[in-house]
Amino acid sequence: MKVAVAGGFGFLGANVVRRLNGGRHEVVPFSRRSGVDIRNFGAAYDFLDKQRPDVLINCAAHVGGISYNYLKPVEIYEDNLLIGFNIVRAAFEAGVKKFVNIMPNCTYPGIADVYVEEKWWDGAMHPSVLTYGMPRKALWVHSYTYRLRHGFNCIHLVLPNLYGPGDHFDPVRSHALGALVKKIVDAKLGNERKVVIWGTGEPVREWGYVEDAAEGIALAMERYDEPEILNLGEGRGYTIREIAGMISRAASWDGEFEFDLSRPDGAPKKILDVSRMEAVLGWRPGTRIDAGIEKTVRWYLDKYYPRDLAAGGL
Repeated sequence: MKVAVAGGFGFLGANVVRRLNGGRHEVVPFSRRSGVDIRNFGAAYDFLDKQRPDVLINCAAHVGGISYNYLKPVEIYEDNLLIGFNIVRAAFEAGVKKFVNIMPNCTYPGIADVYVEEKWWDGAMHPSVLTYGMPRKALWVHSYTYRLRHGFNCIHLVLPNLYGPGDHFDPVRSHALGALVKKIVDAKLGNERKVVIWGTGEPVREWGYVEDAAEGIALAMERYDEPEILNLGEGRGYTIREIAGMISRAASWDGEFEFDLSRPDGAPKKILDVSRMEAVLGWRPGTRIDAGIEKTVRWYLDKYYPRDLAAGGL
């Protein structure tokens, strides 16, 4: 098949492209980086009409961590609304046979502890992610109208927050794990004894290693065709405090954490129920969280501190 990947030069999208390039598919990535701004319907449609892919995987989004959501609420809401509306309509009108959409787990009700697909509509999202989550949920509704009217094959895969080599490490833009990698590795190399962490450190989050996520997306593209969302993940959560400890061990840093209680925690717990995924795909992610964090720390060092790494700084 010919597969187009929207957001194919981003963190997740690039890994999906690499995964599919290793198989039998022809893969065409596109994004603003390649000159296609999906916020413009004409640009999205012209690209897809010219390429005529069989499948479109949508990894495109304007996304950041909790602090970024507070800083850029208008941009996040409007950009994701435009991306979602345009990508669905352009895919249908350009003759795409299957639309694979990637969803964040923050689209689940904010009061839930374990995210079960059948309860996706059973409550409001957490206020801290509303401006990001609402446009993504609207995308599901939009694609569902095309399925009802035209039989358009759209599937939606819900992922946890991702991490791994190539992640964002900006303290404002990144999610908690990426931000902590930067803070802790920088503290190690700067001989600093304290790292400040937002909130209490007690919120529980599930994390997906990005290469595992790409593998699961590739399998779902081939094996799943239902309109209901499908969770893709490990089905296990870790507190922010536990994640910080794993990163400290990977970075060989033995300093102390200071928890800034003036900063928000976000939702208390986010864990995906993955029993349906296991039944439908016959698959589980293969990277243990500690091993994935070690690989991420090494990549960060090689990218930003190659001299220190070569000199045995860690």
